[in-house]
Formats: sequence, C-alpha cells, structure tokens
Amino acid sequence: MAPGRLLPLLVAILCGFGVGASPTTTPTLVSGGGGASAEDEVLLLATALNRDYVGKAILPDLGALLRLDALPEVHRPAAEQFRALWDEHLTGAKGYDVVRDIPFTLIIPNRIDRVALDSLDEPRAREFLLEHVIPGALVELKDGHVYANANQHPVGVNLTCINMLLGYVLRYAQDTQEVRVVGHRHNVTDSLAVVFVEGNLTENKAAVNTNKLNKRNIQENNRYNEPQRLEMKNATKELAAIKENRIGQHLMNFLASMKSGTKVFQHFLSSSNLSQLLDDSSYMVLIPSDTAFQRWHPIDWGFYPFSVQEFTESVLRNHFVRVRQPPRMADLRSGAGEQKFKTLGGEMVVLKSKPIPNVNNVSIMYDYTLSNGVEVFVISEVLFVSEAVVSRLHQMHKDKETPPLLAFPWFGAQFLSHSFLALERDNRFTQITRFLNTAEIAQFISGSNYTFFVPTDEAFERYSFDILPDNVLASEKGVKLLLNHFIKGRLYDRDLKDGEVLDTIGGMPVKIHRTFDQNATVNSARIVESEVFVYNLGTMFYVDDVLYPELLKDEVTAITEIKTPDKNVPEDVGSDIYTTDVGQPDQTSSTTPTPAATSTTHRTFFTTSADVEFVPLEITEQNGSDDDFLLQDDEIITPKALPVKYYFAPKK
Repeated sequence: MAPGRLLPLLVAILCGFGVGASPTTTPTLVSGGGGASAEDEVLLLATALNRDYVGKAILPDLGALLRLDALPEVHRPAAEQFRALWDEHLTGAKGYDVVRDIPFTLIIPNRIDRVALDSLDEPRAREFLLEHVIPGALVELKDGHVYANANQHPVGVNLTCINMLLGYVLRYAQDTQEVRVVGHRHNVTDSLAVVFVEGNLTENKAAVNTNKLNKRNIQENNRYNEPQRLEMKNATKELAAIKENRIGQHLMNFLASMKSGTKVFQHFLSSSNLSQLLDDSSYMVLIPSDTAFQRWHPIDWGFYPFSVQEFTESVLRNHFVRVRQPPRMADLRSGAGEQKFKTLGGEMVVLKSKPIPNVNNVSIMYDYTLSNGVEVFVISEVLFVSEAVVSRLHQMHKDKETPPLLAFPWFGAQFLSHSFLALERDNRFTQITRFLNTAEIAQFISGSNYTFFVPTDEAFERYSFDILPDNVLASEKGVKLLLNHFIKGRLYDRDLKDGEVLDTIGGMPVKIHRTFDQNATVNSARIVESEVFVYNLGTMFYVDDVLYPELLKDEVTAITEIKTPDKNVPEDVGSDIYTTDVGQPDQTSSTTPTPAATSTTHRTFFTTSADVEFVPLEITEQNGSDDDFLLQDDEIITPKALPVKYYFAPKK
C-alpha cells in the first residue's frame, strides 16, 4: 500500500475499533452538571487527580500569572476576554483565597456570548467562570483522566475520533456535552496552564447554560427555595426523573463495563436522544458488535453511513423492542418456532432458534440479562442496513463522504487540493484552475471547512482576465481577488439567506440576495450551480461573475494598451493578419521581376505570453531565397518562455 494511503487507513482502523472508549475519540473536557446521578458524580470526583483540592475556595492570581505574550497570537483575544470577565466577576470575590503556590489550569472557551453572560446575575456569572478553572493540577491531556473544577464538578479527558481525525475533547461528565481541545496545553508559568477549547463547558446548544449550580454555594444563595422562572429547567425534577427511569442507565452501565465488542454502539447510544423514548417497560435490546459496524466503515476513504445522525438514530430505534416478557436465550434454544416483534422504529424482527439462534437471519453471538430484567442480545450484523440503503443514503449526503489524503498539489490544504482537481476535470473552469495554480494561496486555505464561490470561464473573460500574465495573477492584488471568493466555514444553500453579509478570507464582505423564486446571488454574481460538495471538507458554489473584479482593472487596462498600439500599423492591414513586404523587385531589370518574398504574421491584439510573440522585423527579413522562405514560419514565432516584445514595421 502506498505511504500516502497508510495514514488515513490507520486512522480509520483506530476510529472504527474505538480509541479510548468510542469511535469518536478526541481529548474532550467534560464537566458534570446535571445528566448523571449525584452518586455517580461523587464516584467521579473520588477518582479526580486533584481530589485533594475539591471544596477548597482558592483562586489563582490571574492578573499576575496570565501573560498574553506567553500564548500563541491566535488565542490571545480569547484569553484577553476571559481575563476581562475574571476581573469583572472574580477579582476580589468574597470567600475565596488567592494563592500563587498551587497549580491551576484554565479552560478558556474560544467563544463566550457576552450578551447571554451579561444577562445573568453576579453569582451565576461567577459560576460560569469557575466551571472553567481546575485547581491543584496542570491538566494532562490523556485519555481517561478526570479532574474536579472549582465548582466541584468532574471534568473528563477523552481521546475521540471526529470526522476521521484523532484529537482530545473535554466532556462535562454528567452531560453528553463535550468540547474539542484546540491544540495542546500551554504552560504560561510553572503554576498556571491554559487549555483552549471550541465552545464552553456549560453550553448545551446555547452560549451559556445557567443551570449549573455550585454545590458549595447552594445554601448561601438558597436557589432551590427560590421560585424558578418558566424558561429555566427545574434541576431537582430533572434529577428525580432520571433516577426514576433507570432503563437507559442500566444499559449504559452495562456497555461501560464491556471492555470491547460493543463500544461503537455505546458511543452512538450516548450521542442519541433514544433514552427519551425509554420508559419503565421491559425491553429486548439487539446490540450489533463493533465488527458489524466496522463492515460499513470505509477502509481508506469513502462514505460512512453512520456519520448521518438521523440515519443512525433510526437504526438504533430498530434495535430496541418493548416487550411484556423479554425472551431468554434458553427459551430460543428450546423453542421450535419463531417469535415476531415490532421495534421502536416500526420494523419487524423475527427470532428463530434454527439452525442457530438468530434474529432476521443474523446470528446471535451471546446474550446478557441485566439486573432490571432487560435482555441484551449481541448480534453479528447491523439490522435493516444494506448496500442499497447505504447507496441511496450516500447520494443524499455527499457532504459526509471522507476524502482520500492528497499529497499533491497542496498537502496541507486538502479542501483546496480536492477542489482544484475537481475543477480541473471540468472544461468550464480553465481560468480558475490557472489562477489557483499560479497564485500561492494554500497558506490561507489550509485544512478544511471552507466555502468557495467559483467563477466560470465566461466570468473571467468578461473582464479580459484571460489575457493577464501569470505574474499579475500571482501578485498581491491577484491573490486578494482570489481569496475574496473563499469563506471560512462550510455553507449550505439553506445558509445563504437574503440580506446575509459574509466576510471573505480576502477581507472583503459579500452580500447574499434571494429572489422570490429562491435564486441566490453573491454580490452581482448569480449562483448557477449550488452545493457542489468537496467530500466532507467544504462546499463550492459555481457563479457567473467575478467578485471584486475592479482589483485587477488597472492591470487589464495596461496590458490592453500595450497590445493595441495606435500607430505604426498599416491602415490597409486588418487586425487578424499583417503582411510585410520584405523584398522589392528590380525595376531596372529587363527580365520578369521576381516576386518579393513576404513575411506573414498572424496576430491577435488580445494575446498573452502564453500565446506567441513578435520579434524584430529585421530578424524576419529574407533575401528571397527558397531556403530562407521555408524557414520563415519557424523564425517568426518564438517560444512562450521568451520575453514578450511587439514590433511593427513603420509606414512606408
């Protein structure tokens, strides 16, 4: 196997079989707020590496320790915002001791909704910040590590595979909420480390979740005795409801106890909303093995059907059966007939005993009876998934397809590389591929997650950009014009809303317009083809105009003036052919004059250095010999690599 294909294959294998605990595995930080039971949280806190500092009211001297110059420039705005919030809500806070000899780790979100945060009262704003403080430890990003934050909630580190890329996430341990770690830990001083994350530990589809309560402050703030506003969750009732419904928790505890074989199912179940459908009834659960899911995983690159969340959710529902009395393996072996059941998703499953115990002709590998009576059958295939189903799903979700890893043309810019290769195969885009091949923009379009508005050849020719030499396209203006066609972030057609203004990577804004028939334009460019997916890397939209063409207007004018001289061109010569008399007949000779040799030069005023160049007239002058005449056509056109020069014969 080629080395270029080995890395994605290794990642696919690691992701498919589960690194750490699941097929999505990146270090994540997780903090416990309200999804697990109180006793589970106590157990997690007991395993925290900084458990000796649980309950201690201590804070770092952030003003003295958090030096922005010790952090990467890209993270400094987030750190500066976090420090400003700290100064506003925690500096001088009563009941806390500021210490310098104890290590701390700050988990700094890359985005904080200041509007939402400013709407909170002072205690809740303080709680938000304390969720992101780990006292007594410099957090190590290692899979399985658990730390307690300053609000006495457990924060776990997990190695996860997301979109076929391994990395770390921090998970709020009592929720399914997790945030991806950006980069690595930054040691600001010997006693202060910083970890940057995408999102924040208290959000759950919101910028700030106000339902996390610091247990140390519950009594002093008397929050459980206050009337709760209608828009707030009642944390007490929520916890009670979870305790009453132990079906999902029993199953998750069982899956967590399995060291191998069911980790993929465990991951998908924990990420789904299926637990909301479970009640106190008896259930039969059909769990496909990890190998069963691995069958549908692309070996190197391709489409993984379970990357489509809605599809995965429906498949999971069809593996749960609500029954009065769950069948046992012993009953199956002793019975001669078949038993039919309807799944939560509405499909029918048939259990048979022969030739071996099976469900829908898929063999049952082994079974377990849980303490609450739930019967678990581990099966060898995923039910209701076939090649035909996956093929149809693939056509509907091209944006989920994982790409092959390209070493060419730009290894560090996979979206740009795949976009270039796709456009190169389409004869409508010869100009943009020439532009991409000439301008050095890979450093600005690294990695993935982009939107590219791609002008057609007709759009470039409308402004005579096709006559521009390569050095103009590669100039600062050329690069800026090209970057004005890229948006950071993947957009779908539904995201292009009327009146929306988007910032391009080139720095210029573009405005979206929607007509009554839902046709979309970007500035003056009409989208002629929408949602051309570049695997799961980003999206292209084909447009019929160039964005901000005025950036190269002067260059086009200069080239045009050079190639359209207003003098020294014979009046009787057209614009397509220029014939110059080279020899003159001998007028004094009594013999028949010898026809003069002529030099015929075909020219187009709007040529480029990629075409031909004219050489000095004296080079093409001939003496009228036959040998010279045969060589004439070869001599008047020179290779395009030579400097471009234009010479015209003076009028006689």
